[in-house]
Formats: sequence, C-alpha cells, structure tokens
Amino acid sequence: MKQKLFVLIIEDSQEDAELVVNYLKKEGYDISYQRVDTANGMKKALENRKWDLILSDYAMPEFDVPSALAIFHESGDDIPFIVISGAIGEEKAVEMIKAGAHDYLMKDNMTRFASVIERELREARIRRDLVQAIAELKTSEEKYRSYLKNAPDGVFIADENGKYIEANHAATRITGFTEKELLNMSISDLLPPDYLEWGLTHFNSLKTKGFSNGEGIFVHKDGSRRWWSVDAVILTPTRFLGFTKDITERKKYELEVRKAKEQFELLNQHLIDAREEERAFISLEIHDELGQSLTALKLDLNWVRGNIHDKSNSVEKLNRMIEMTNDIIKKVQRISSELRPGLLDDLGLASTIEWYCDEFEERTGIKCNLDIEDVSVGDPKINLALFRILQEALTNVIRHSMASSVNIELHYSEQKVTMTIEDDGIGIPFEKIESADSLGLAGMRERVRHCDGKVEFVTKEGSGTKIIISIPPKENKLL
Repeated sequence: MKQKLFVLIIEDSQEDAELVVNYLKKEGYDISYQRVDTANGMKKALENRKWDLILSDYAMPEFDVPSALAIFHESGDDIPFIVISGAIGEEKAVEMIKAGAHDYLMKDNMTRFASVIERELREARIRRDLVQAIAELKTSEEKYRSYLKNAPDGVFIADENGKYIEANHAATRITGFTEKELLNMSISDLLPPDYLEWGLTHFNSLKTKGFSNGEGIFVHKDGSRRWWSVDAVILTPTRFLGFTKDITERKKYELEVRKAKEQFELLNQHLIDAREEERAFISLEIHDELGQSLTALKLDLNWVRGNIHDKSNSVEKLNRMIEMTNDIIKKVQRISSELRPGLLDDLGLASTIEWYCDEFEERTGIKCNLDIEDVSVGDPKINLALFRILQEALTNVIRHSMASSVNIELHYSEQKVTMTIEDDGIGIPFEKIESADSLGLAGMRERVRHCDGKVEFVTKEGSGTKIIISIPPKENKLL
C-alpha cells in the first residue's frame, strides 16, 4: 500500500467517480474520497477538510472546470488539480493549464494516469516541504538547503525591493546566470523593457495579497527571450519565495496552434469565396454561351415547325441546328472538364496532366515541358489532389511568376508518388511562403496533408519557384 489519499472528485457521474477511485486503488493507494458536482458542494468540501488530490471532470450540468479552478485558487490550497475529461480539444487543454490545472487526462486513454498522479503528488509534497523548510530556516537550515538544492523548479528568494538573496541550481540553469551573478541582480534585471510593468504589478500583488502567479517573458543570459510561469508566496514582510518553470516550448506550441487555427479560418473563407466565384463563372458561362445557343436553337425549331413544307430551307435550317447542337455539346464538355476532368477517372493522372498542359499552353503561351510516367495510383483521392495542386500552381504562374516556361515531372516508386513543378519566373519572397495570407499555398499544404504527404517550396528571387510534392501511394501499391 503506497499511502492514504484523501481525494476530492468533481464529477456528476457516480459511476465515473468510482472508476477513477478503482484506478487509484489498483496503483496501491488507500483511498478516501468525496464526490461533488456543484460550486457550493466544492466550497463546503474544501472548508471541511484538507485534501491530497482534486480530480475534476471538465463540464457538468451545473458546474465546470473554470469555476472549480477559481474556487480552488481562492482556497489557497497547494495540492494537485487534475482534469479528467471525456472530450476536450487542445485549445481548451491549454486554457486549463494556464488557468492553474496541473495536468489533464482523457477518460478513454488513461495510460498516463499513474505517472501523472505520482508526479504531481511528489511535486506538491516537495513544494509544501520546501515552504515549511524555509519558514523554519533558523531551526532547520540543513534540511532547507537540501530541499532548495534538489527542487525541480527554479527557486528564488527576494527581499522587499525585489533583490535576489537566494537562488537554487535550477534557477541558474533556467536563467543561464551563475548563483553569484543572480545574487547581484533583482527581478527587474531579468525582465525585458516591455515586461517591466507586468513584473512590478505581480510583485505589488504578492506584497498585498501574500501570493501571486502568472506567465511572463524573461531574458536569458544569452539574450534570448524565454517564457516562465511564476508562483510566488510571502514568507515574511521582507522575504518572498518564487517557484519558476521555463514554459517556452509550451508557449511555442500554443502559438502554432493559434496560427494554424487562424490559417484554417482564412483558408476556409478562401474556399467559400472560390466556390462562389466558380458558381458565378459557371452561371455566366451557361447564361451567355449555352443560353444564347439554346435560344437560337429554339427559334430555328419553331421556324421548321411552321415551314416544314419548305423542304429546301428546312434542310438548311436542320443542318445549321445540328452544327449548333454539336457546338453546345462541346461547350458542355468544356465546362464539365473545368469542374472535374473525366480523363482523370477514365485515363488517369498522366493523361489528364498532358491534356491540361496542352490547354494551358494554348491559352497562355507559356511552354510546358513534361516528364511524366504513365502509371496510375490506386487511390483516386491522390490523383485528384495532385491534379488540383497542378491547377493551383499553374494559376500562380499566370498571376505572379512572369515565367516563360514550366517543367512538370511525375514519377512513381513503391514508397511514394512525386510531382515537381518548376517555373523560370521571378520567384516567391520567403515571407510569402510562410505567410498565413498565402491561401493558394495553404490550400496545397492542406490537400497534401489529407493524403499523408509532404510539400516543399524552393524559391530564390529572380530564379523561379520549385514545388515538390511527395505522397505515399495507397497501401504502398501502384496499379
């Protein structure tokens, strides 16, 4: 048996609460627990006893995690608060961690459960022991030094002016400064100019409230800007204890998630706009070309019906009507091909590329040099993705590149299908490739991603642009 644990479970389902308790018991813990599912219930539970661990569902009919975290912080207890949810997105998970939750687990994937519980209980115990050891500094100096040295987080003690008077080994690792250097510095020395006001606000809050926590940017000795999380408490009116963690990597991930979301929203709007433009174009084509031809055909039919006895003129009219009908058929075929080439399904990707490049060359005068293998991939989704990427790339050649020729290669192997599109134009500025506003390039990336492939953009101003797409064939097999 590991230890006796008093666990507060915030959960509206008794069955789910018992399931979590059983997980803990299987890990050898002796469990005493209480289940609550309202704000009042949680407040009373926190008032009635001290808990070792809080496990919370994310959303309940009358309660949710943000409200529970607010009550938890108000209580001032330093115990692990872990969210166990049935369904939660990455953004909400990041928000929970920022709001003060120590970790989160998915109900359908509890493989990390034991290690997370053990880690958070251990870290909470270290924090409690360290605070107690510092408070009893005069009577337990040796114990305090041991905890200070081995604490996993950066630990600072500052005076009422923010000057550092203690710093452990982890603090030197996080900041890059030696202990001697840190003891000649103050909190403001580690803050960039744009975060000085933030640091002053939190330090004043620490003095008045007795505790403070937040996330801010600090400057490493090498000059790089790093994100820290800071939890601080007051020891005495002239001594303040702070625990710090470097969370730069987590912040980078949050930024990437936010950037990806913004790019997805822009791309989605771009696709909606493109679809509406395409509908407007098709409507115009049908109205201007097919509509006029069909109207003329109707007039000729009415004439023939009224003059059927005039064989000579009727035959002439009918011949003209046949020519007009053939012309309408060709227009319908052209419009249909622009929407989705039938060649793609009937003859495969290579033949469709040849047909489209012939049309492109005739329409624009830009030479297309082809080196393509006449082999088909087993997945129609890959064929369509590669063809749409080619269409987008050649559209960009017309609009932006000022190129006179384009080289297109298509090669197959058992490992991948590779298509390369290279023009001799002016190239794409690097910032355009990385920009979220380059929706055409974003669309290419999205199509390739859906096929589990990769796309690379190689460019140099004045030397053209090369696009390399690699996609693994379906079931690694070519037809």
